[in-house]
Amino acid sequence: MAGVRIDEIGGDKLERVRAILAGLGNDQLFYQAMGAAMKRATDSGKTQAGRYAAERYAISKGQFMAKTRIGYQISSTGVTISFAGAVIPLIQFGGTSGGPRGGVTAGPKMGGGAITHAFINYVNGKYAVWERVGRKAYPIEQKYGPSTGHMMQDDSVSEKMVQHMEEVFDKRIEHEITRILSGW
Repeated sequence: MAGVRIDEIGGDKLERVRAILAGLGNDQLFYQAMGAAMKRATDSGKTQAGRYAAERYAISKGQFMAKTRIGYQISSTGVTISFAGAVIPLIQFGGTSGGPRGGVTAGPKMGGGAITHAFINYVNGKYAVWERVGRKAYPIEQKYGPSTGHMMQDDSVSEKMVQHMEEVFDKRIEHEITRILSGW
C-alpha cells in the first residue's frame, strides 16, 4: 500500500478562510467549508490519479482504476490518500515478442528493455509473459509490472495529482465561502 499525504492543502488560504468565516460567530462553519472543499479535491484527485499513472506507465486509466483500492482520510489541515492493489501482469503494459531469437520487449513507457529468457504464451485463457527460471524448459514464472501502489509512489505521478488537488481545492473553497455567506 502506498500513501500520499498532503499537508495544509490550502496553505495561507486557511487563515483567510478562517478570518472571513470568523465574523459569522460559528467556528463550525470553517470546518464545514474546509471538509467540503477537501472532499471535492480528494475525489477529483482520486479520479485523476489513473490518468497521471497512464501518462507515466504503459497502462490505461481503466486498467489502473480496476486494479486499485483507494482510501482517504481528511483532517482539518490535510488529507491522506492511500493506494493499494496487486501487481499487474506485464502483458498489460504492452509487452511484445522479441522476434525469432526469443525474448520479450517491454513497452516504451516501461523503459523498453528486453527480457531475454521470456516469451508470451496463451495459458489459462489469457496471454501472459513468462520467463524461464533455469536452463531447462521448466520451471517458468509469470512476469509482472509494478503494482498501482508503486505507481503512485513515483514522484512525477504523485506531484501532478497533488498539484491538481490544490487547484481544485482553491476553486472549491471559494465556492464554499460564497455558499455559506449567502446562507445556502
